[in-house]
Amino acid sequence: MTKCRNDAFLGVARCILLDAAAYYPDLRQGFDRDLSRLMSLLGERGDRIFTIDLPDLAKVLDRALADHCLPRTGKPLSRPINARTMIPRLFQGLWLQIFTIDGCLIEDVDPNAIFFLRQILLFGKKFRMKCSPSAVFATVEEYYEIESKLPPSPRVWDGDGLGIARELLGNVNDVAGFARDSLLSPISTGHGGEGYQLLSHIQSAMDWIASQFGEFRPSEARFRHGPGATSEFQRGKQFKYNFPNWPPRLQSIFPEDEFAHANLAFRENPFAEPPVSFEADSRLIDVPKTQKAPRLIAAEPTANQWCQQSVKDFLDSGIRGSVLSRAIDFSSQSLSQDAARRAAISGTSATIDLSSASDRLSCYVVQRAFRGNLSLLGAMIASRTAYIRNDIDKKSPKLHKLRKFASMGSALTFPVQSLVFLGIALGSAASAAGLGMVPSGFFEKKIGRARIYGDDIIVPVSWVPFLRQGLSALGLKINESKSFWNGKFREACGLDTFEGHDVTPAYFLEWSSDVDPLRIATYTAVSNNFFTKGLWHTAKYVESLVPRGWRKLSPVVGIHNGSFGLSSFCGDVTPAITRWSDYLHREEYLTLLVTRKQQRSRHEGFSNLLQYFTEDPSVSIISDWASGLVGKVDLRVRKAWLPVGYRHGSPHHALA
Repeated sequence: MTKCRNDAFLGVARCILLDAAAYYPDLRQGFDRDLSRLMSLLGERGDRIFTIDLPDLAKVLDRALADHCLPRTGKPLSRPINARTMIPRLFQGLWLQIFTIDGCLIEDVDPNAIFFLRQILLFGKKFRMKCSPSAVFATVEEYYEIESKLPPSPRVWDGDGLGIARELLGNVNDVAGFARDSLLSPISTGHGGEGYQLLSHIQSAMDWIASQFGEFRPSEARFRHGPGATSEFQRGKQFKYNFPNWPPRLQSIFPEDEFAHANLAFRENPFAEPPVSFEADSRLIDVPKTQKAPRLIAAEPTANQWCQQSVKDFLDSGIRGSVLSRAIDFSSQSLSQDAARRAAISGTSATIDLSSASDRLSCYVVQRAFRGNLSLLGAMIASRTAYIRNDIDKKSPKLHKLRKFASMGSALTFPVQSLVFLGIALGSAASAAGLGMVPSGFFEKKIGRARIYGDDIIVPVSWVPFLRQGLSALGLKINESKSFWNGKFREACGLDTFEGHDVTPAYFLEWSSDVDPLRIATYTAVSNNFFTKGLWHTAKYVESLVPRGWRKLSPVVGIHNGSFGLSSFCGDVTPAITRWSDYLHREEYLTLLVTRKQQRSRHEGFSNLLQYFTEDPSVSIISDWASGLVGKVDLRVRKAWLPVGYRHGSPHHALA
């Protein structure tokens, strides 16, 4: 067993270099020197060299692939070979397989060299560990700094979503004056200017998108609870169907007696107490992302989240049943990945990533984006949480009235931002075409050339100048280090590709001296990821992190077998441990099995019935109506004896 986490990092790095040396045997001696440098740097800088410094150097590589030129940079670990070149000393053998000594991209470069270099630079990027308190506080400070730059929420967002007058909702041309650091000059946004024309096209596209949805009727929508925590309840600790509060702003569009209960019979129950009514706030939470910075999300109030899910269901159904499905598909990232792969081959499309997209999307923009569908906008207003509570950093405001539409954590954040970004993209297409008035059918004709998944945007390169201007004018910001429209490198939805070749790295996710079935499943998944990318020394090393007594639970199985185990292209190599069950009269094998863990709590009353009608009983509910016990589900990995021939999903599929 590995002695410590640093040993594990060095072990993975050593094996990646061994795998690279198998492909580039002439570089083996240089890789030995690189490993010695890593050992020395680990003693000086700690494991941040794997989780922060090397991933930062990977950003330099990705930008150089797009620009065909390696820049001189002062980033850690980027010290050049000598003063006459930009080639870094660390891993210079791989760098010189990609760039000339002058720093120019080699023509017909071997994509395997790019893959190996990105792999050694990025394998520790997503390692699961807590951020330092200073990193958490800096992230919270940035959260509030972005808030301060957004325009204040208009008064309509203080209402209940009814009686909205479209003529008072404004136009996106109004927003440009609020956006700081806009790429559009104030002169161009004046009436008749180029910026004014671009923003008018964006507004036309947004109105067209909103018109694709019919009238929102809450009685026809699907309500449900998400799996995470709410502002009142910790995950899995309480029973969300006992709504502790029903805010007054929900009452007009989402009446409590109609949507918080299975039926009206609860009114006849003398012991039933209706929820209290007050304006609840969301709760700011930091969750692990990388060692560099956490991700901040908002735990929404229970009732708000419940109603947000109904609006989300309406948006999902509307997209699937309309022409919008040509650009947006929330069910899978594969379409965006395929579009990115084609873009890397042709170079005619760009992949755009936004920085803090949800935090920069203001209510000011959203109300103009959906002014073409007042019933939908009203539901968004009613279900939105206006205040957030911060218990993380005492130096930042404790209670804050939000200017953004919603933080990550709201059920509406992802679909709403996808639709807003699609509107900006289609408006950019109209400006790229040099149009004045947008002819009928133009957006329907162009929508298939865009692909949106959250803040991952894929559009033709010719749209990019206008897209950049439109985004910045509305207060949004492109993440320049992860956006590509030059060269043949593209990145979108977890796929990194160069000239169509997959150069996405595998990640080393976890190490601990404690071992349990869930961690064994993680090690197996990580080992398989390295194995399927041809990094066989690395896969074997990760496999060795599992104690010998546990390895018997990971037989070698065919890569498409479907059973849990270590993947092999040769089929089932190592037989599983089997036994004969005298009780069930069958042959069984020992494995790890993913099941749904029941967290049982005792609850009484009509809330049980609402849960029964809302969730799929075969998946989410284990109920004993006689005793009033209801079980909430969660992931659980355990040892199990299964009948030979039975195939179940591998644990790492459930963990992904």
